[in-house]
Amino acid sequence: MSWVGKASAHASLVDASPAVNAELQQAPGQIALTFNERLEDGLYYIRIFDTNKKRLTDRAAVLNETHTVLSLELPKLGQGNYIVTYHVISADGHPIDGTYLFAVGQSLTEQPGVASQPDAHNHMHGGLLTQFTMADAFQFATRIAFYLTMLVFTGWVLWQRWFGSTCTERVRDRLKSWGDRWQQAYLICYILFMWTHLWEMVGDSGGDVLEMFTQTTVGYAWIAGLLLALMSFVVIYRSALLDLLLVALIWIAKSFLGHAAAFEPRGETILLDALHLGAAAVWAGGLVMMLALWRAERESAKRFFASFTLAALLSILLLIVSGVLSVFIFLPNVTYIVETEWGKLLLAKTGLVLLVVVTAALIRWMFRRRKDRATGVLIRIDAVLMALIIGIVGVFTYLTPVPANQPLSWHVMGEKIHMTTLISPAVPGVNDFTVKVWLPESLTPKQVILKLQEQGSAEIAPIEVPVEAVQEKATDETYGGLKQYTYKTRGAYLPYPGHWNVEVRVLDSNDDETVYDKQIRVY
Repeated sequence: MSWVGKASAHASLVDASPAVNAELQQAPGQIALTFNERLEDGLYYIRIFDTNKKRLTDRAAVLNETHTVLSLELPKLGQGNYIVTYHVISADGHPIDGTYLFAVGQSLTEQPGVASQPDAHNHMHGGLLTQFTMADAFQFATRIAFYLTMLVFTGWVLWQRWFGSTCTERVRDRLKSWGDRWQQAYLICYILFMWTHLWEMVGDSGGDVLEMFTQTTVGYAWIAGLLLALMSFVVIYRSALLDLLLVALIWIAKSFLGHAAAFEPRGETILLDALHLGAAAVWAGGLVMMLALWRAERESAKRFFASFTLAALLSILLLIVSGVLSVFIFLPNVTYIVETEWGKLLLAKTGLVLLVVVTAALIRWMFRRRKDRATGVLIRIDAVLMALIIGIVGVFTYLTPVPANQPLSWHVMGEKIHMTTLISPAVPGVNDFTVKVWLPESLTPKQVILKLQEQGSAEIAPIEVPVEAVQEKATDETYGGLKQYTYKTRGAYLPYPGHWNVEVRVLDSNDDETVYDKQIRVY
């Protein structure tokens, strides 16, 4: 499958039956799509169309007990090309849409204008800039604003409790007034965040929006977060225990809207993510309070400084520890960090965190030397770094940590021979292998060999994939004076992830051999 779209999925399709680009002699009885992680209960569908865009069945797709396989019973299909499209929501709350083709009784290449490569759109898991629209920009903006206001508001509540009680009534009232504005901003940003993401979650399934909030974990988390934001106007500042409980529940509700909800052990990942958010809130809320006090209440800011710098240091340490642990949970191989946009943004975030540490040290040094002007400038720089970090978080939390495997569609044109090799879905385990060879009509393939060998594993000999000749209508036709021969098999000949060398050897009836080599990456 060729994943083309503005984003790649958090859950990914690891097997499709019929396979992507399959050319079948017999019509299938059903479509079965297998994903690598649990899917949400509601708002999923599979649809099948012919090349006239006629939908061929109104039956509903069925999700299996493990919530990883979605299937659709098919009516009797005749000869032709068919388009499969689907919509699901992954366990971490991200919508996934995909489309691919298969053919019955003919080749996908027979009908001009019908692409043999599928088009799949998975929310934010391919390239950030691919088909990036104004709607996407607005989504990112609302997500960043949601994260920023959530962290500052919840952190502000804690600092209001810890520090506000030691201030004069005038300063305490000013802190509460500023906190009220962040509280209002958080509610507004939360509603905008939900609105800009709702219709993408629902898709064009035609389902009632109510289904989103009654049958999916992400819907429950949205409702919980919204109720907590509304409850804050009633319960906040009434009790220290209630305040602490409220902000902790806000962090937990947010943890169900990201990667932590999609990885096992789920309880531990949710708790780890909530701790990460808590540490970020203490730092962000305290930094914004420090900035506000430094501008309006300088003496109070100086008293606040000692408490804040110690808490900020502990928060940064907790952020680093929890972040590192999350990376080891999310990634089966740490080297994947340099192979995905998620990992590259994580590295950028890490660099900014290091700058924060350096800036904090400079702030402390300037403060002790009583250089108020320089201290104020550094506090503002620290606030800018915080905003950049939150901006990165707003982007990379919508990207998959694990790289998406790309099906192989490899075609080589030659003067006397053409070759195409297809491996789908190109994941560790069972795959469909197809080798097509075009030769002059005076020649026939004497032998076609497909071998796979993991690079850097010299102790393991190449795996020979037992492709066998199949009789298809396409083999009776010529292309540019060349006749097509097709070889296929299905099996677990890519047993594990790694860098693999694909070798194809074609020996024709004149005993002339053509050798092709290509390197692929399997995650």
